This record gives sequence, structure tokens and C-alpha cells, in this order.
Amino acid sequence: MRAIVTAVVAAIEAAAVAVAGLAAVTVPALLLWTVVFGLAAEPNAVVAAVAGAWLLAHRVPMRLEVDAQTALSLGLAPEQLEFVLSLAPLGITLITVLLAARAGWRFGARGGIGAAGALGGMLGFGAVAFGTATLAAPLQVWPLWLAALVPAVGYGAVSTAAFCVRAMRDEHDWWRACVRAVQRGVERAGASAWAAVLPARAGETGRLAVAMLVALLGLAGLAFAVAIVVGYPHVIALTQGLHLDPLGSVLVFIVQVALLPVAVIWGVAWLTGAGFSVGAGSSATPFEALLGPLPALPLFGAIPQGWGALGALVPALLVLTGVAIGVLFARRPQQRRVGWIAALVTPVVAALLVGLAVAALCALASGSIGPGRLETAGAEPWIAGGLAAAELGAGALLGIAAARIDLGRIREALPETARAMSERVRTVRVPGRRRRKNAEALPALSGLGGDAGRSEGTIDVGVDADETVDLTADADAADALDALDASAGEEAAGAGREREAPGLDGSEASGSAADGPAADDPDSDDSDLGETADLAGAVDDLDEQDSEALLRAYAWDGRPLDDGDPEPPHRSRWRRGREER
Repeated sequence: MRAIVTAVVAAIEAAAVAVAGLAAVTVPALLLWTVVFGLAAEPNAVVAAVAGAWLLAHRVPMRLEVDAQTALSLGLAPEQLEFVLSLAPLGITLITVLLAARAGWRFGARGGIGAAGALGGMLGFGAVAFGTATLAAPLQVWPLWLAALVPAVGYGAVSTAAFCVRAMRDEHDWWRACVRAVQRGVERAGASAWAAVLPARAGETGRLAVAMLVALLGLAGLAFAVAIVVGYPHVIALTQGLHLDPLGSVLVFIVQVALLPVAVIWGVAWLTGAGFSVGAGSSATPFEALLGPLPALPLFGAIPQGWGALGALVPALLVLTGVAIGVLFARRPQQRRVGWIAALVTPVVAALLVGLAVAALCALASGSIGPGRLETAGAEPWIAGGLAAAELGAGALLGIAAARIDLGRIREALPETARAMSERVRTVRVPGRRRRKNAEALPALSGLGGDAGRSEGTIDVGVDADETVDLTADADAADALDALDASAGEEAAGAGREREAPGLDGSEASGSAADGPAADDPDSDDSDLGETADLAGAVDDLDEQDSEALLRAYAWDGRPLDDGDPEPPHRSRWRRGREER
């Protein structure tokens, strides 16, 4: 019972939608009949024209007859003509599409019972379409049943699509059952891993496809607006050539508004590089524009001229758009957790869906606009759809790959690169006791000449078993000593030296290295002494005169040290400065 009530309500609503579209056509037609013709035209002809225009908006072709004067005003040969008009004014179609989608979305909130609403809406819309086709019988090309069926199927398809999207978002029981059935089929095909992630991957693919399609339509609308601004002189010239009164200008404006969606879809084909035609033998692409005689419709004055070789920039713009969308899409948390195969398959499938959508739109925006050569107008659906899929898909692949490399591989490669660079730098390590700075080794280091003293590498002074102090070799040795003295603190200043650094003549100092805690220090083993081989070799090359000069320069009381003099106690920098003052 509830399903029947839902179907009846949907049928009434669909009939109201059809009447709304008829009203959008009837009002301008009545104005034209009253003001321009002064009610001189036959009422039956006016009613047939209104019904035929509504059916034409729903892809039902009409047969028209044009007298010689009207044909001349349209830029055609001055003779009476009869031809089939099949290019749909998609502005009127858009009214039906939006209202049908709204109805299907609302019925989707009722769960599985809402499916009866989609069926009832198609029946209600088909009833109005049948009555309208009866009124437009003088202009009919198709049989009556076909003229009523096509608009009804169109309304039902849009309403059902909106209903399914709502069911998918709300996860209706019947939708979950369908998803589980598909998953079981994928598992039987041997792809159990893909079956588990199929719903999530399908949702992500749909989101990416919608994003690319919306971006493409937005670029096409922007390109059409720019073409209107650039070609405004031609638009004005065509308008003035029609010699219209104010009411006629208003009516021409309404006709062009109804054709705006067609112009945007033609803009989509132009952006892909496929272009469109306005008559047999003509073409308008970013590379060239070959146009013959056109109808005197001001909208055609906005068709851009070809750019030659620079026309390649237009398809490149679509590729860059795909790159931007791919980068943004790859930064979604859902995309960061998937593997490379799933991440690359998603944009490919999304691009195929976008290509099919573009092909369908180009098919809707194609048809006949006049006799003779004007029987062909619009874009080639499959060429435009294929180019759109290739350009946007390639861009999305590049963007997703670049974003994933930036998030993963580069972060893993940076430590490897840093490690490889550090191995190329020559370092000198001076071993020392735990928590002690080897300040006594720095005077010897400061005297190293040439590359030993001021290389482009780094001098690492051992501080702890796990830490070092890095000093650039270009810094002055005295400044380095001050830095180490300041960081040593009171503990390092009062502590005695338990193990001395290698002497300037290559021999080890005796001191208290044998009976102090340094004997147990892990830094005092042979491996540490081996690490200072480069330092010992460099110090051996110094002559005795240089060694004495260095000792005098770093003596704590300013006098030279003899071999028998006791080792001066370590004094911090601030104490030396205080005594000097």
C-alpha cells in the first residue's frame, strides 16, 4: 500500500514538473503571438509550436517550414524551406533534469519503497508527454508512442540515478545486499583482496570522476565567458543585422539563454581539442576555425578563431587541471593508505567515466539546426570523450604519482641521501672520556696547515659514547676552544686530566692514565686510538718550532712550558678574562 501511494505521489509531481517546463516555453510564445503577430496567427499553429519546442527540448525532433523572408533573416537562401530541427534547447531540458533529480533524491530517503516513486514519476511524466505529442502532431517526425516514451525514459533515468545515489549514501538494506552480491562475484573470480575494498574504491572513484567532470565544465563555462567578451563586436554586429525591435531582442535573448548549455558543451569539446562543427564541412578547434555561412544568431559571433600551434596550450590546460585534481585527491586520508596499484587504477577508471559522460553530453548537444549543410552541428561524441578521458586521466595519474612520491619515497630517500653525502666528508675524531671535551687536542688541530687544518669537511670532537660536537673546519681554532670551554661548565673545569691526548711528537703522555678511572673508560681502548690515526699522522708532520709556538700561544700564564713543568690547571674563559682585567 505504501508503495502504491508513493508511486501516485511521484506521478503527480512528475506531471507538475512537465507542466513547469511547458510554462517556460508558453510564456515567450504567447508574448510573441500577442505583441508581434497581434493574435493574427492560428491558435492551433501556436499551440503546436509550443508543444513542439517542449518536445524538442526532450530530444524529440520536429519538422519545420520556413518562408523565404524568415529564411533570409536567418542567413539562409531566400526561399521556402522545410527541414528537421533536432538540436535540443538544453536550457529547458535542464529544468526537467534538476526537478527530476530532486524528486528522486527525496524518494531515496524512503528506502526500498522509494523505487516505486521513480517508476511512478516516469509514468506521470510520460502521460504529459503523450498529451503534448498529440498537440504537436503537425510537426511530428516520430510516431506518437515514441515521442511520448523518450521524454518519459529521460525523466525516469534522472530520477532513478538520484534515488540510487541517495541509497548509496544512506546505505539502504537493498543496496548493501547488492554490494555483497557483487563482492561474492569478485571473490569467485579469484580477486578476494579486491572484493574487500570494492565499496570504498568505488566511492573514491566516483568522487574523483565527479571532481574532474565539474572542473571540466567549469573551465568550459569560463572559456565561453571569455569568448563572449573577446567576440563581443561580432555578437553586436550580428544582433544589429537582424533589425529587431525591443520585443524581438528579448525573444532572441531567451532563445540564446535556452541554448547556453549547448554552448558550454561545445566549449568542452573545444577544450579537448576535438572541436565542434556548425554545418557540414566546418570546424572550430583551438588550432583552426573553418566556418562557412552561419545562421544570423548572435551567439555564433563568439566562436573563437584558431590559434595555430599555440592551440596545443588548450589541451595542456586540461592535463594541468588533471594534475591539480590528482595531487589534491592523493592527499586524502583514504588515498594515503592504499597501495600503488589501487592508487593508479582509480584515476584510470574515473577518467573512463568522465569520457563516457562527455560523450553523452556531446551527443545531447548535437543535431540539426537547419536545412542543407546545417543538418550537422555539434561535436563528435566519441572523439571528444576519448580526448577528455586521455587528457584528464593522464594529468590525474601524474598528480597522484607525484603526490605519493612526495609523501613516501622522498621521505625514505632523504636519509639515504644524507648518509651518502656524510660519507664523502672527511672527518677527524678525537676520543675522549665520557662527558669531557677534548679541549687539549684543539691547539694541535689549529696548527694543521693546508687541507689538514682548513678542509671543507667537518671536525667531530668526541664528547660521549653516543654524541659528538661538530665544528666546521673553516672556523678559527681559538673560537672553537672557547665554545668547548663554555659548554664544559664547572664539572669539566675542576676535573683532572686522567688521560692525555697524544703529544705533539707522537708519543703518549704518562700522567695518571694508568691508575685513574680512565683505565675503565670505554673510550680508552685501542679502537679509539685507531680512530685518531689521521690526527697523529698530521701532528707528526709539524716541526718543533711550530709546536713551541703553539704551546706559547695556548699557555695559561703566557710563558713557555718546559718538559718538567707541571700541567697548568684548566681555567674557564670568564676567569681568564677577569684576571686580565
